[in-house]
Amino acid sequence: MPLPDVKNRILDGAMGVGGADSTGNFAAVGVSAIPSNGVLAFVDPASVEEKIGDGPLRDLIVSALSIAKTTVYAVALEGTAQGSVSQVTAGSENTGNGDIAVSGDPRNEYDVKVEITASGTLNEAAFRVIIDGSAGKIITVPDGNGGYEIPDTGLTLHFDPKGEGFREGDTFSFSSTEPQATNGEILEAVDHILDKKLPIEWIAVAGISDAALWAALAAKAEGAAEAYQYLFFVAQVRYLNKKEETVDRWVMALAGSERGAVASTRLEVCAGWIEEADANGQVDTRPLIGVYCGKLAQRGVHQGPDAVRYGPIGAATALKPDGLNDGHIEALKHAGYDTARKIIGLNGIYITSGQMMSETGSDYDLVERRRVMDKACRQVRETQLFYLNDVVKVGADGSPEGLEMFIAQSESPLRIMKTNGEISNGYVVIPPGQNILSTKTLRTKIRIVPLGKMSYIENEIAYSNPALGA
Repeated sequence: MPLPDVKNRILDGAMGVGGADSTGNFAAVGVSAIPSNGVLAFVDPASVEEKIGDGPLRDLIVSALSIAKTTVYAVALEGTAQGSVSQVTAGSENTGNGDIAVSGDPRNEYDVKVEITASGTLNEAAFRVIIDGSAGKIITVPDGNGGYEIPDTGLTLHFDPKGEGFREGDTFSFSSTEPQATNGEILEAVDHILDKKLPIEWIAVAGISDAALWAALAAKAEGAAEAYQYLFFVAQVRYLNKKEETVDRWVMALAGSERGAVASTRLEVCAGWIEEADANGQVDTRPLIGVYCGKLAQRGVHQGPDAVRYGPIGAATALKPDGLNDGHIEALKHAGYDTARKIIGLNGIYITSGQMMSETGSDYDLVERRRVMDKACRQVRETQLFYLNDVVKVGADGSPEGLEMFIAQSESPLRIMKTNGEISNGYVVIPPGQNILSTKTLRTKIRIVPLGKMSYIENEIAYSNPALGA
C-alpha cells in the first residue's frame, strides 16, 4: 500500500462547453474543369480557380468567399454531360468576308464576342475576345489553320478569311452552356462529404437542378439528421430560355410544373439570378446561390439573410432576368424559392427571404429557424455525450433522481445561445414517471423560445394639433 496522501481525480466536462462551432462553414459539390481527388477546403477566393479551374462550382465558391470569411469544403466533379455551344452569329454591320467557327467542350456558361480590331487575313488581322463583358488582350489572327484556343474555357476559335479576310469593326458572337453532372454523381459526392463528418451547416449544389434531385437531397438530409448530422441543402433552378421564354412564362413554370411536390424543412432552392462582379474581376449573369451562401456564412445562425440592416449584396450590379418585377418575386417566394429584390428607398439588391421548401405552417419555414435549431441540437448532444452510459439514482417510483447537474450542463449551450442573442430562452425538463431501470433510457424535453422576426412593420401616422389636446 502507498503512504497515506490526498489524491485528486480530475473530471472533465463540468464546464458544459460544446465542441467546435460549425457556424458559417459549408460544403459544395458541382462541376469544374479540374476534378478533385477527395474533399478540398477553401478559405481564399483567389485560390479557387487555381485548384479546380473554371466551372459552376468555381463560381459558387468564389461568390461566397468574396462575402464571408469562412471555410468551404468542396468536391469538384468532371460531369458526364458536356456543355453545348451555340452557332456563331456574325454582326449585322460586318463588312469583311471572313467567318469564325468554334469547337470544344465549354467549362462554364459563357457569352462570347469576338471583335476584329485590325483588318486582314491570317497572320494580318487582329482580334480580341470579350467573355461575359470582360475584354481580353488584342491578338493577331493565327497563321496555319487559323485556330486559337481561348484560355481556360475549353473552346477553340477557327478563323476562315474566305479570300478578302476580316475588316476592322467586324464582330462575331456565340454562347455556351456549362457541363453538368448527373444526379447520381452529385449524390455520390454528397455521400462522400457526409462520410467525412465535416463541421458544416449545409451543402450547396452548384449548377442548375430540378425537383427530382431536390427530393433526393431532402431524403439525404433527413437520413443525415438521423445519424446526428444536422444540416440542410441549398440548390439552384434554371435561368429562363432567352429565345423561347418570357419572364412571365419562366416564373409560371418554376412556380407550377417545375416546382414538384417536394416539401422539406432541410431544403432551400434559389430561383434568383443577378449580374455579379466577383472578387476575381469577372462580371456575369450568375445564379443567386453563390452570394446567398456567402450571406448565410457571413451572419449568425439567428440572423436572416434578408435582414436589411446588414446591407445589400455588394457584388450584385443588376437584378436578372430583365423585366423581373415584384409580382414575379412574390410568386416565386410563395412557391418556396429564395430570390433577390430591390427595395424602394434603398440602393442595391437584397435577399428577399431565406425560404425553406417546407409545408405551409412549418416552424422551419425560414433558414434562420433551421440553423438555430440545428446548432442547439449539435451542442446539446455534444454536452450530453459526457453522461452516456453513466449511472443514475432511482427514486421510490422508479423515476431517475439527482439529475440537477445533468440538467444544468444540458442547458449550458442554450444559456450561451441566449447570451449571444441567438434565442430568447431555452430550458430542459425531466418528465416524471420514467422506468429507467427497464428501458435504460432517459427522456428529456428541451424547449427553445426563438427570436421574433419583424418582416412587416405597420405604422399609424397622422397630423396632431397640440391646441386640441390630441
